[in-house]
Amino acid sequence: MTRSTCSPSSKASLRSALRERRRRLDPTGQRAAAKAAAQHIQQLPDWAALQHIALYLATDGELDPQPIADLCRRSGKHLYLPRLAAGKQLQFALWEAGGSLVNNRYGIAEPDAAAARCPVSALDLMLLPLVGWDRAGNRLGMGGGYYDRTLAAHRPRWLVGLAHSVQEVARLPAEPWDIKLDCVVTEQGLVHCTGPSD
Repeated sequence: MTRSTCSPSSKASLRSALRERRRRLDPTGQRAAAKAAAQHIQQLPDWAALQHIALYLATDGELDPQPIADLCRRSGKHLYLPRLAAGKQLQFALWEAGGSLVNNRYGIAEPDAAAARCPVSALDLMLLPLVGWDRAGNRLGMGGGYYDRTLAAHRPRWLVGLAHSVQEVARLPAEPWDIKLDCVVTEQGLVHCTGPSD
């Protein structure tokens, strides 16, 4: 398969431009998008059966999964948040309602060290934050590679990006180690990714 090439500087420029596009969304629009995404996520074919769901706490204009979390809690689903782990990877720790959270070295809240973990392979659904995305399932993250390293060996049943529609690009540069998304949920709907087109 032919891969697009992209220099680190051009990838950084794209990341910067897309983050700025995301930040320009007004708070009212951000809240409306998050609520709409909670409606659209239920279009996953086996949504009712999904019980173990990993998500994230939004920062820097990311689409906020809190309405999805609220929906999951009302349905009795189990929620997990990422915790930084050795080797620049992530573990997924149980996020109970009212459970204590501590800030990691990036200032992002995560469950404390005593929280129960769920292996990636046992997750039914993982919702990923992203900076940019395309319909082939490519995802541009913040550049740390945490999710790619974590998902290299095991995947959950569903790997779904959460994003604003303005973060979509026609085609993202992809590397052999990048992990493809199954779907992307935006305020406009659920997009099933097509996979490689070349």
